[in-house]
Amino acid sequence: MIEAYGSLYWFYILTLVSLPAVVLGLLEKRLRPYTRIATVVMVVLLIGWTSGQWLWLVGFLVFELTLAKVWLRYRLGHEHVNPLLARLAAAGATLPLVVVKAGSLFPTLSVGFLGISYLSFRVIQVVLETTDGLITALPLADLAFFILFFPTLASGPIDRLRRYEQDEDRVWTRHEYVYLLGRGIGLLLLGGVYKFVLAAWFTAQLEWAVGWPQTLAYMYLYTGRLFFDFAGYSAMAVGTSYIFGIRTPPNFRLPFVAESIKDFWTRWHITLSFWFRDYVYTRLAMYLMRLRIFTGHRVAAGRVALALNMLLMGAWHGFQLHFLLYGLYHGILLVLNDVYEKKSRLYAYRNRLAYRLVAIAVTFQLVVFSFLIFSGHILAI
Repeated sequence: MIEAYGSLYWFYILTLVSLPAVVLGLLEKRLRPYTRIATVVMVVLLIGWTSGQWLWLVGFLVFELTLAKVWLRYRLGHEHVNPLLARLAAAGATLPLVVVKAGSLFPTLSVGFLGISYLSFRVIQVVLETTDGLITALPLADLAFFILFFPTLASGPIDRLRRYEQDEDRVWTRHEYVYLLGRGIGLLLLGGVYKFVLAAWFTAQLEWAVGWPQTLAYMYLYTGRLFFDFAGYSAMAVGTSYIFGIRTPPNFRLPFVAESIKDFWTRWHITLSFWFRDYVYTRLAMYLMRLRIFTGHRVAAGRVALALNMLLMGAWHGFQLHFLLYGLYHGILLVLNDVYEKKSRLYAYRNRLAYRLVAIAVTFQLVVFSFLIFSGHILAI
């Protein structure tokens, strides 16, 4: 069992596994068959031959693939979907993730496997898009390898099935693949600098930032470590995906120059925030708007959905109090952001340089405080 993007041994294995893909790409050959072979090999190495996680992974795949196929068969046979059955299908796809997150509250229990959160999101997306009629065919092998695609197995980014299939089915020209290869190597190098140089430096500085007097320093140092570690991993995962001909979407886009909390969530952990926007927030908002308590108050329903959406995102990280507070904090900030943009006269000056600089500074302070909550550092003192 090895850690993805975490050691020289991993990169040695990754280089060996990637070389045939590079040769195939330069020869303008189809990458999909070899990518699937590489995925099997790398998943075995990531999980480990003797790891008990194998049972959880196999059980998860059998359950989720069966659910997806049964639900697709039902959907194709019914023009109008029973809302209760649709909710049960979505709940069923979510159930393994809920069990694992609940199990994390009990340290003596060993449940789940590496990457279950990101694999679950891929399955839930497939089930929901099947309900919407966007997915009408679902070969088991295609779905299984989409779920298990090894560069993004452990920590994302979260791709979408229909977008992924477009790349997987494509035969790239030599010119196109040279661009993908160059882009992939560049992202691997950038991610390496982020994770092994910058994140390591911030981690080393955290050792002295203990106790109340150093809490302010801890807040900024932890933010630096969190960003460079996760952004570094994500960049390397995307870079590896490019080498295998899959243009996995990026997870970060200069998040600390965001001019509002709403803008921040279009730049930070992008694939997760957009996933929650598309598959939780919009559906929750529509449901709340249909409730009588929100009749004539569509804006209020949307804001409640926004707060609940972020609370659920916090719960996705874990059911511990600091994660729930982190989600609730961002939910409240997003609601206040919406109120401000609709009500404040100051917002009319948003395109002026002075306004933008102040907005970036204020947003940054709000964000780094949220990561202090996320870290659990305050609760631990």
